[in-house]
Amino acid sequence: MVRQLASLLGAIVLVAACTRNEGQVAQTRAEGSTGGADGTQTEAAGSPEAGIAGRVVFDADWDIYVANADGSGLKRLTTSPAREFDPSWSPEGAKIAYRYEPGDDASAEIYVMGADGSEKTNLTRSPGQDHSPAWSPDGTKIAFASTRGGVLPHLWVMNTDGSSQTRLTAVSGEYPAWSPDGTQLAFDVNTDLEPTIDHGARAGFDIFVVRADGSGLRRLTRAAGNDQGASWSPDGRRIVFESDRGRSPGSTTLWTMKADGSMEKPLTSRDGFRPTWSRDDANILFSARGLFVVRADGSGLRALPIRAPGEIGLADWTG
Repeated sequence: MVRQLASLLGAIVLVAACTRNEGQVAQTRAEGSTGGADGTQTEAAGSPEAGIAGRVVFDADWDIYVANADGSGLKRLTTSPAREFDPSWSPEGAKIAYRYEPGDDASAEIYVMGADGSEKTNLTRSPGQDHSPAWSPDGTKIAFASTRGGVLPHLWVMNTDGSSQTRLTAVSGEYPAWSPDGTQLAFDVNTDLEPTIDHGARAGFDIFVVRADGSGLRRLTRAAGNDQGASWSPDGRRIVFESDRGRSPGSTTLWTMKADGSMEKPLTSRDGFRPTWSRDDANILFSARGLFVVRADGSGLRALPIRAPGEIGLADWTG
């Protein structure tokens, strides 16, 4: 009976914990999607001298859009009544994996479509919540999180056609990010809920790394608060992530660290979440009342001139 009550309480807490990302997105959306925020000075983006290029995919009002980084070519890719969000580019930029959620969280599946919105296909077709897809650097695999077979999400991996779906980790986790060489995955773990973690003081979410075969689990962050949304630099030597260290509830800034977890330091002083590194190692894209980029050294904060038809949530780019 005690175990059953504990399990029930854990499930209740999990709902709140696992929806923290959606709640943070919703808060940002409620604040609006116009550029510039918190009084921070930003440079103009989209001009040749700004050095911003590539295509950006993002969700706005639970649909997925693409646009050029200079603001041109805006196109809506999804139109169904379902919530469609959390997009991820394939390495060559020809396809997009994303979360398709027609009902509650448990209805979520991983879909894939062409970069023009064509050929939408359900890859997972499984009970439980499937979310946070991430393409492997060679384009042959998609890592994702799933609650199938339990309450807490765990990392899974599958072929890009949905075949060979395999659980990767024993520890719970979500929002995987492949290292550039495809040998490791960084991901978020709620250390307050994960039973295999030595909790100590409440830590919330922390970033862990595991080999692509599921072995060699390592913890990278241990700060009080929440560290989430890792993205590797193209050379594999650094990781950028969001953290609410020293911030008010629901507010996060960007931090960087070496790939071994050392040399943690703040990158930005303004709100921002879900960063993703450009492929040339020069810039980092993130969401915060719109879409922004900042140089890898923390300078040159710029608002992208993308005028979304709704409040912007999670984003990825081919820059």
